[in-house]
Order: sequence, then structure tokens, then C-alpha cells
Amino acid sequence: MKNILLMLVFSTLAFSQTYNMQIQIGVKDGVRVADFEKAMMQHNKAHATDLGAATTYQIINGPDAGDYIRMPKSIFTSADMIDAVYNEWENHEPVPYDKFDGKMVEGRNGTVFYTLRPDLSYNPQVKTWKYLRQSKWNVRQGGQSSAESIFKLANEIRDELGSDEHFVCMVSNTGQPFNEYVFVSGHDTLSEALDQSAFLTLLGEMSKRMPDWESTWGQSAWNGISQVSVHRADLSNE
Repeated sequence: MKNILLMLVFSTLAFSQTYNMQIQIGVKDGVRVADFEKAMMQHNKAHATDLGAATTYQIINGPDAGDYIRMPKSIFTSADMIDAVYNEWENHEPVPYDKFDGKMVEGRNGTVFYTLRPDLSYNPQVKTWKYLRQSKWNVRQGGQSSAESIFKLANEIRDELGSDEHFVCMVSNTGQPFNEYVFVSGHDTLSEALDQSAFLTLLGEMSKRMPDWESTWGQSAWNGISQVSVHRADLSNE
């Protein structure tokens, strides 16, 4: 029932401008990880509200391994609520003994906003997953049409194959380079997050349908990266 409700929420959001708001942070040099996480737990008391509740994931591989991604617990926020959520997130009341500040926190990009792209998502299942796999590509100015045609063809093939893949597509709005496309899939186990078999099958079918797709892709996108993060319930408002 919970998944059905989440799908209904996603379907409703799909018809309006919808955002994901997140911040990536790291531990400053010289700060003990244990002290950093203890301070985050204390700071989370400031987020113990409906709109301000925080969800935290920690990246476990790739160039950003060890960093933390924090976002509102709602994950996606409609345009008519983004001001209220942001204000609750940023302008909360202070909490006693809050040391979670610039002395120990290394901010990467500040707050980043992504715009949800339902038309490029596939079988979205939005919930607090144990693991997230985020695959990111930068698309060149003028290359969006070609790149998106490949994304859409891939989803058509998934439909024909009866794929059980599921992911949400978002595009950078502010705080990241223009035209950064992010595909996020959630998984209950690490082995599922690492499994690429369905994707490899898809690539094989893509080559049959569109033999020159790699050339088109190479002219449209660059700097692809895929990383896995794990949910840190102990560092979240549960």
C-alpha cells in the first residue's frame, strides 16, 4: 500500500514543476568522522519538523566516496511548496550545542536544485531506499535533443523487453553545470545496486535498433559517472 501511495504522489507531482533539493558535504581535514557524525545528529534536532526533516545518504564509491548527501525527507517538492521547504531547511531555530558548521563541514556546491523529468523517468518508485545508484552525464549545449532521443528510445526498448528497472530522471536547475542529467535508482541490497545485467541487455538492443547511437551519444554528452550511496538512518530524521 505504501508503494502505491508513493506512486500516486509521484504521478501528481509529474503534472507540475517539481524539484529535488540536495546538498553534498564532506568532513574537513583534521576533523574526526565520529565527531562530525555526532555533530550532525545533534544538528538534526533542528530539522525535526514536517517540512524540515532531513534524509542523509553516504557515497560509498567513486571520486566522492565518503561524502554525505542530504535532502529533505520528502525527496521531491512541488513548485508551490519549494519556498516553504527551503525556508524550513535553511532558517530553522538553533539547537543547543550545535557544532555542525563551517569549522567541520566541507561544503561542495551549496544547495543544488534539480528539476524532475517524468518524461525521461522509467517505472519510478519513490521511497527511502537502502541504496541509491546515481548515474550522471553532462550534455552539451545544443545536444539535448539528440541525448534525450537516446534516453527515450532506451525506455521504449525497456517497455518492449518488459524490464523491471526503475529510475527517476532529473536535470540540473541551479548549483551544478547546466544540462547535467541524473538518473537515480533505488535498491534494497548492494548487489541489486551493482547489478548491470539489465543495462547491458539494453545496450545490445540499442545497437540493433540504432547502430550509430554511440557516435550520436559521443557528440552530445561527456563526463559520465555512476556512484552508489547508502542510507544513513542514524543521520536522518526518521
